Amino acid sequence: MSPADKVPVAILGAGDLGQTLAAHLATSGQWRCVGFYDDTLEPGTQVTGLPVLGAIQPLKRQHDPRGPFDRLVMGIGYKHLEARASLFAALIQAGHQFAAVVHESAYVHPTATVADGAVLFPRCVLDVGARVEANSLLNAGCVIAHDTTVGAHTFLGPAVNLAGYVTVGRECFLGIGTTVIDNVTIHDRVQTGGGTVVTQDLTEPGLYVGAPARRVR
Repeated sequence: MSPADKVPVAILGAGDLGQTLAAHLATSGQWRCVGFYDDTLEPGTQVTGLPVLGAIQPLKRQHDPRGPFDRLVMGIGYKHLEARASLFAALIQAGHQFAAVVHESAYVHPTATVADGAVLFPRCVLDVGARVEANSLLNAGCVIAHDTTVGAHTFLGPAVNLAGYVTVGRECFLGIGTTVIDNVTIHDRVQTGGGTVVTQDLTEPGLYVGAPARRVR
C-alpha cells in the first residue's frame, strides 16, 4: 500500500508512549501518522520528525471530518488510566473514531477480537476467542490465551502472560512479566508489580505484588 492509500491517524500525547507509537506506525502497512495533539507543546513543534498539530482539549468539540486525520491513537500512558478513559469517552462523544492498531509482528487468531482504540505492540499473541476491549494497550510480547478478556482502558506491560478463561477488568495496569493462571478474574482498577504471579481472583482495587500476589495498598 502506498503512503497515500494509508489511513491518516494522529496520536494523543507526544511523550514517551506517543513517540513509541509513532515509531511503530512508521512501519505500518495500514496507518500513516500525521502528527501529535498535546496540551503541553506549541503547535508546529517537531517531535521525532512529526508536528504537534494542536492541543487535545479542543478536540472534545464536534469532530471536523475535514481535519488532517481519520482516526486517533491514544498515547497517554499507564500512570493516567482514569484520564485515558475519560478522554476516550469524551472524544467518542464528540464523533471521533479511534484506530485499532495491531503491529505486523503480532498474531491475532481469526476468532479473537481487537476493539477500536486498542493497541497491540510487537510480538503480542491473541489466541482463540481472546478479546481486547476499547482503549487498551498491550506492550511488547504479551500473550493472551484462549477465551480471555482484557477490559477497556487497561494497560499491560511487556511480557504479561494471561492463561485461558481469564477476565481482566477496566482501567487495570499489569506490570512487566505479570503471570495470571487460568480461570482467574481481576477486579477493575487493579495494578500489579513486575513479576507478580496471580493464582486466585483479585476482588478489590489496589496494588498487588509477589508470587503469589498479595495486596500491599
